[in-house]
Amino acid sequence: MFTFYLHIPKTAGETLHRWLNLVYGPEHTLVWNPQSFGLPEIQRELATLLEERPGVQAVAGHFPYGVHDVLGDRPHRYVTFLRDPVDRWISERVHHLTKNADDHLLRKSFAELYGDIDLFALLKSTITDDDDINCQSRLVRRGHSIGSNGLTQGCDLSDDEALARFWFVGRQESLSADCNLLAQLLGCEPIPLPESQNVAGIGDIRSALAPEEIQWIEGRNTSDFGLCSKVPVSECCATPAPAVDRGALVAAILQAALARTSECFLALKADREKAQLIMDHHAALTHLLRLYIET
Repeated sequence: MFTFYLHIPKTAGETLHRWLNLVYGPEHTLVWNPQSFGLPEIQRELATLLEERPGVQAVAGHFPYGVHDVLGDRPHRYVTFLRDPVDRWISERVHHLTKNADDHLLRKSFAELYGDIDLFALLKSTITDDDDINCQSRLVRRGHSIGSNGLTQGCDLSDDEALARFWFVGRQESLSADCNLLAQLLGCEPIPLPESQNVAGIGDIRSALAPEEIQWIEGRNTSDFGLCSKVPVSECCATPAPAVDRGALVAAILQAALARTSECFLALKADREKAQLIMDHHAALTHLLRLYIET
């Protein structure tokens, strides 16, 4: 049976990609994030890839439910993992900060981002087009129907309807236990999880946020809380979120910004104003990092 792993961002997806490689073998596993938009275009993209790799038995990536139509009558199943909505929100915001720090430095002034050393404001600065609202339920509950014009259109399902389409739904908090259960259901022996990659430590960050800030995040993810309540964490195997201190976060931002310094200056050597902005940001970040080290 063909397996689709629908990867919701910041739910241990990179680890699960490599775990599936161990289960099926690299030659039978495709990690795929569509470059197309719209379900019909995404399906055509996948169909082309499967024609090129007919031995693939499992596909993992950021794709919507419904891509299985390219298989025709071939049996298939969907797998996904959920995560505590607040932890997932923080992890994704930290991911955007550390992966795209230089972009944020150029888009906004230092005062807007770091002037008062406001951690919550720093996290919120990564939001674009409300992309942080109910990410999990948007991906899991999204359905497709044929409209009166004969075209595919989106529709939202209830939590129960959406989850019923998935053969297995696990939780990131009990990843090891749920993967052991998944392996058993797939008919293989338990396979140890590969070492985690692309992990944004959020334990200390969550504890540093004020109650009203946590409530703000919860308010933007009420649907996700409803969805996650349907898939409880395996209590005996729940693990705390990895921790990172605020200084480590700033250090990661500084490192990411400095990594492209030469490239930025080469591109902007004719624009003194932008070049000066980069220099000011780097100087300010260095000062901010020193403050964290000294306190």
